[in-house]
Amino acid sequence: MSTFSFSQLAIKCVAAAVPAHVHTFDQSSRRAARFSKQMGIDEVHISVTEQTALDLGYVALKQALAHVGWQAQDLDLVIFDTQTPDFRGAVGDSLLLHKYLQLKESCAVFDMTMGCAALPYLITVAGSLMNSSPDLHRAAILTGDSKWINFKDAAEIEATAAHLSGEGTGVMLLERAPAAPLTTQIFAQGQGYLHLFNLPSLKNTWHRSEEYILPDGARWHVGSSDNKNYMNGMAIHEFVTGPVCDQIKELWGDKLDLFDYVVFNQSNQQMLDCVCANLKLPPEKMLTSLKHYGNTSCASPLVTICDHKDELNAGAHLFSACSGIGLTWGFMDYHLPANAVLPIIPTDHRFTEHMLQPVSSEA
Repeated sequence: MSTFSFSQLAIKCVAAAVPAHVHTFDQSSRRAARFSKQMGIDEVHISVTEQTALDLGYVALKQALAHVGWQAQDLDLVIFDTQTPDFRGAVGDSLLLHKYLQLKESCAVFDMTMGCAALPYLITVAGSLMNSSPDLHRAAILTGDSKWINFKDAAEIEATAAHLSGEGTGVMLLERAPAAPLTTQIFAQGQGYLHLFNLPSLKNTWHRSEEYILPDGARWHVGSSDNKNYMNGMAIHEFVTGPVCDQIKELWGDKLDLFDYVVFNQSNQQMLDCVCANLKLPPEKMLTSLKHYGNTSCASPLVTICDHKDELNAGAHLFSACSGIGLTWGFMDYHLPANAVLPIIPTDHRFTEHMLQPVSSEA
């Protein structure tokens, strides 16, 4: 089992930024009302311009640094986990942050792509690197995804499966310093890639097809939509509420009673209710942010923490379980110190200087 324990890794701040635009679902329709009740989502923050995870992460990181009194030059390590970087390929969002924040040349920066399992993986990697290098004292980890669909109007939003998803980027500042013990456990099940991936894959880009036969034999119609994210929702639901919960009970058992709160990925309310029932957790112990932010993908644990800053800023002992692409998943046992959590930051900020400018008349 891959277990990592850190006694010199202090969480200094948690911050999260979301697009300022709020889409509220039309409760007058029976379909929307049923959706809100089942999924637990009344509204989502989504970009209606060209905001990306990078734009949101920049804002959240700037405010986190100001909160703890650090300068950008104080950072020795920055890791950005996203499936939707501004540039697909060699230029990662961490490198663009390096540019915009004018980080020092010795600051190590790189991207990861762990999907909704990001948080335990990010902390494991950052903590391990900081333990192994005397030059790494302060780090920032960021995680967030941008929308795959460029929405034109409210009707288009509510006509797609993407209405489950909000946008946001979460930030955590870490420092090598004496702190309460922090433990992570990370796992993977490679055959689970069948249930969650992006289309088309690099191996299929030359086909430019509107319909694909997937590895499990199912047919997937891409059509004119930009939404190329495939998920077998039932398989993911069964995995999280079954094997993942069983593993939590095996590894943590009665220890769950010791935590003030638990924070899981914010997939939907039905899944979280099933998790609570399986683990015999009182519902009030499960923190959620679905009602106002929807499923914010890999950022959702940090968005949820910021959404509950009033409960957590006295200090709190938390347990998190995060699962995502791969399949990959991980658990965390960690403490938030007092006054470490910032409120969620709505923002319209976006960078434009590195954007590719379309030249067609339709742009």
